[in-house]
Amino acid sequence: CQYVSEPVMASTWNVELIEEMGEALGDEGLMGDRATGQPYSFIYAPGANIHRTPYSGRNFEYYSEDGWLAGKVAAAEVAAIQNRGVYVFTKHFALNDQEEGRYGISTWANEQAIRELYLEGFEGSVVRGGGMGVMSSFNRLGVTWSGAHHGLMTGILRDEWGMEGAAITDMSINAKWMDYRMGLLAGQDIWCGQ
Repeated sequence: CQYVSEPVMASTWNVELIEEMGEALGDEGLMGDRATGQPYSFIYAPGANIHRTPYSGRNFEYYSEDGWLAGKVAAAEVAAIQNRGVYVFTKHFALNDQEEGRYGISTWANEQAIRELYLEGFEGSVVRGGGMGVMSSFNRLGVTWSGAHHGLMTGILRDEWGMEGAAITDMSINAKWMDYRMGLLAGQDIWCGQ
C-alpha cells in the first residue's frame, strides 16, 4: 500500500481518519513480508519532530511545525498501529533538524523551548498514544548525543512520561559518537545495525 506523508495527515486535523490509517498500517504490518510469510513485529515510524525550519531534510516525515498538532496526530496513529499488535518506534528522539550533515551535529535549544515545542509530538505518542518505543536521533543535544542524554532518555521519557518500552538507536554503523556505554547508562536499550 501507499500512504500519504505526515504533513498531509496532520493537515486534515481529522483524528478519526488518522486512526483508520494507523489501523491499516498495523494490518499491513501483520501481513508482513510476502516473500518469507513472516509478519512485521515493529515499525520505525512515525516521525514526531517538528518542522523547525522550512529547509529541514525530513519535513516530509514529520507532521507539522506545531508541536501540539504533531502530538495529537502521533497519539492517534501510534495507538491505532499498536492496537493491531505492531510495536512502534517513534523517531527521531529528539530535535532532529536536518538530513545533510546530521551525523553527530550539535542542536542547541533551551529546556523551555525543548519541552514546549520540540517534545510535544513525542509526548503525544507516549503519554496519549501509549507508545512503547522511540528511536533516538543521530544528533547531539548541546554536546551530548541524544541517546546518551540521561535527562532525555530516562528523566523525561521514562520517569516523567512513564514509557516502559524500548529505545532503539538510529543506524549506528560508523557512528563512533554513539557510545554504547553512555547510551546504556542513559536509558538506551537497542542498537540498530550492530
